[in-house]
Amino acid sequence: MASADAVVIGGGIAGTAVALELARRDVSVLLCEQGRTPGEGATTWSGGLLRAHHTAHCVTALAARSLPVFQHWGDAVGGECGYHRTGFVMIVARRLLGHLRHNAAAVEAAGVATEMVSTASMAQRYPALSFAGQQDADLVAAYEPDGGYVDPAACARSLLAAAVARGVRLSEGVAVTGIVIERDRVAGVQTTLGRICTPTVVLAAGAWSARLLGSAGLQLPVEPRRIGIARAPVDAGSGPLPAGIDDTLGTYFKAAGRQPGGGVYFGVTADPQVTLDALPAPITQDEVQAAAKRISIRIPAVRAAAVCGARAGFDGYTPDRQPIIGAADVPGLYISTGFSGGGVKIAPAVASLLAAEIAGEEPDPLLAPYRPQRFVTGNLIESEYRYVHS
Repeated sequence: MASADAVVIGGGIAGTAVALELARRDVSVLLCEQGRTPGEGATTWSGGLLRAHHTAHCVTALAARSLPVFQHWGDAVGGECGYHRTGFVMIVARRLLGHLRHNAAAVEAAGVATEMVSTASMAQRYPALSFAGQQDADLVAAYEPDGGYVDPAACARSLLAAAVARGVRLSEGVAVTGIVIERDRVAGVQTTLGRICTPTVVLAAGAWSARLLGSAGLQLPVEPRRIGIARAPVDAGSGPLPAGIDDTLGTYFKAAGRQPGGGVYFGVTADPQVTLDALPAPITQDEVQAAAKRISIRIPAVRAAAVCGARAGFDGYTPDRQPIIGAADVPGLYISTGFSGGGVKIAPAVASLLAAEIAGEEPDPLLAPYRPQRFVTGNLIESEYRYVHS
């Protein structure tokens, strides 16, 4: 039987990042991915927005710690991550101005530049944005000049290349079917090609996590959901676009490439139902038309443009829409899953802190809110400064 000091399940950005960090600590790692890396889950379908602005300030801390890694990816990891510094804007209803100020202050305190801005200044800086009929009396915004987006699949590929260069073994096309428990602790994993012996398993399997946790006798609320994104061309004369979240519309957006006219990606509210053992159902015409109508309020150029692409994928969601990170109640089992559509921007910090913990270092307080046990104790991650949709 094959063996390793640690088996990482999942070849998305969460799994490849923690595999690299473990290898940096001289841990023998075997990475299992049921498809081809960077996986078939959320990583390849993610919008990849980079922002520190969150209503849960524990996420702000991890995003702030991760941002320099993306900014200096070549030195920190090697290869390319596709970091585009377009700026990031968070738009909310004016009645939530107090919440916006509080959350922006948390971003500033975490060391990431941010400023309160008017919608008029945003429209001037980014002419492709429109606030017609919704001026400063209705809307308020916070802006991060260093925000933007990355290419999540490129991140995972370069993380994997760096991990393999440090000795991580990769098993592509090998699905883990169960976590083996003997004498009340992890003893290995069962795969489609046989058993692998290991005292340590890191579960980073996204939407597939709940099923594998069940094989270890654990019931954690990680619900698989279908997620979607679409792309529309935009006239080059419209000018540059920031990355952004518009809470009043319940959507996000980013430029599709560096050059004006490359188009815009925007979120699609998709039917969340999934069948894990089948490809995700393609985004439907009704789903994409509803999303295009919504985003065209903020980016009018989308209104006249034909949507030219859409894609769907899977991710794992938790009740508080925050990840599960840390040691499970079964010794030897560690979890890094349930990122609920927001894992890319915090992946470097999560991987570094979790790998240090697995290697025997003192657990970092930054990960304390994310422990699996919070669903038993009722200490879910909540914020007094929430917005409508985020």
